[in-house]
Amino acid sequence: MSEIIEKRYAQKVNAEELNPDEGKLWYLPHHGVYHPRKPSSIRVIFDCSARYQGKSLNDHLLQGPDLTSKLTGVLTRFRKERVAFMADIEKMFFQVKVTKEEQDYPRFLWWPNGDLTQEPQEYCMTARVFGVGHRQDVTTLL
Repeated sequence: MSEIIEKRYAQKVNAEELNPDEGKLWYLPHHGVYHPRKPSSIRVIFDCSARYQGKSLNDHLLQGPDLTSKLTGVLTRFRKERVAFMADIEKMFFQVKVTKEEQDYPRFLWWPNGDLTQEPQEYCMTARVFGVGHRQDVTTLL
């Protein structure tokens, strides 16, 4: 979480922005996941399908098309040309910024320096969260 905050993918919510209009705010639960082959690396997962009072953030967002390519198509296209390119963009979804108006929907709580004895602080995402759709009508969440 420290890396997400340090790289400005998320920012602390200013005191004057702590209480936005009713229904224009959503807190995302999050947890860490370790990969068995990378035990020293933890990945933060934001759960946009978590429900509160029967609703989730994903219920109010546009899903978008499935852009996953079939493996046979990928392999066939690799044979069409003499040279193939591949890229791995680090933290790809975090490279896409969200507008200021949309930053209240993916909020989360975090403890300064991971110290659970302190009060949690509110943060908002300034970048796209993996698995979150596009804004549809999130003005009536609650």
